[in-house]
Formats: sequence, structure tokens, C-alpha cells
Amino acid sequence: MFAGITMQIRERNSNPQKTDVLTLNAELIEVVTEGDHAIASVRLSGQLRENDGAPEHFDEIWNVQKSLRDARPAWLLAGIQQVS
Repeated sequence: MFAGITMQIRERNSNPQKTDVLTLNAELIEVVTEGDHAIASVRLSGQLRENDGAPEHFDEIWNVQKSLRDARPAWLLAGIQQVS
């Protein structure tokens, strides 16, 4: 993943990328406990525009997890699934 992101930055000559989120819908699909972790799946959909281009639709499921053993746990991104 690091190599892919590095290549994308080089291709745009280190120019900053601008992303405008035009609409955002979020739906909590489920939360489960597996061992010492809580895992949540959230469906995110909407429209975004990158670098002043045409609006694009997105529909993804983000899986996040946190430790149930930590005193101050943080939700960490565990994976993203493309729905459409």
C-alpha cells in the first residue's frame, strides 16, 4: 500500500490533492466482539469531488476495531470494502 501511495504522490508531482465531500450517508451495520476486540462495520456512501473534477458516487463498508483491554482504546481502520 505504501508503494502505491508513494507512486501516486510522485505522479502528481507532490501537488496537494483536494477532495470535497458533497454528501455523506453513514449506517452502522453491526458491532461484534471477538476475543479482546470490538469490531464495527459502517456503510458509507455519498458523493465526492476530487481536484475540482466531476462529482463521483462512492459506496463502501469500513471495518474498524478497538481493543477492549486498553483503558483508552482508539478505533483503528481494519479494512475497506467497495460495495459498488
